Amino acid sequence: MPAGSLSELEGVALGIVQKRKRCTAYAVRRELKQSPSTHWRASAGAIYPLLERLERGGLLASTKDSVDGRGRRHLQVTVDGKKALRTWIFEGLDPGVVASVFDPIRSRAFFMDVLSRRQRQKFVEDSIGALERYLETTRAHLAEGERDSVEYLANLGAVYEAEARVKWMKKILESA
Repeated sequence: MPAGSLSELEGVALGIVQKRKRCTAYAVRRELKQSPSTHWRASAGAIYPLLERLERGGLLASTKDSVDGRGRRHLQVTVDGKKALRTWIFEGLDPGVVASVFDPIRSRAFFMDVLSRRQRQKFVEDSIGALERYLETTRAHLAEGERDSVEYLANLGAVYEAEARVKWMKKILESA
């Protein structure tokens, strides 16, 4: 698997294994499931085959747990995996990648002219409510982290981004 060909989910999964140093596929799945970022969530049907592809590509190595009768395997990032992870991190600075932020609210806002004035107002108010609930959850997750960790700083970015989206939606509400 070439170092520069990781999808976002592959990069995140590889990063989780690297952060943990050694973990099971289930631990990766659990961390993704518990993340306040829905962008990182994925089903077991997606995560397990993804981790197997990373292993077949030489980016992950696994060892079978000798005391576990279920055949549980522990994953570790290989040297090539670390190179691929570093490459993936820097690829995120490409203008095409930076501009590809998935925002379903913004996507729908482009087409609000199909809604009546009242429907637009409801959409915007509901969007603000959803964002505020997300902020509550993310801030709680943030409160659990160590303030000097990179995970804390990444979650702080999610809070700032959501706060900016609330501010933007309130601006739309003023004009709706």
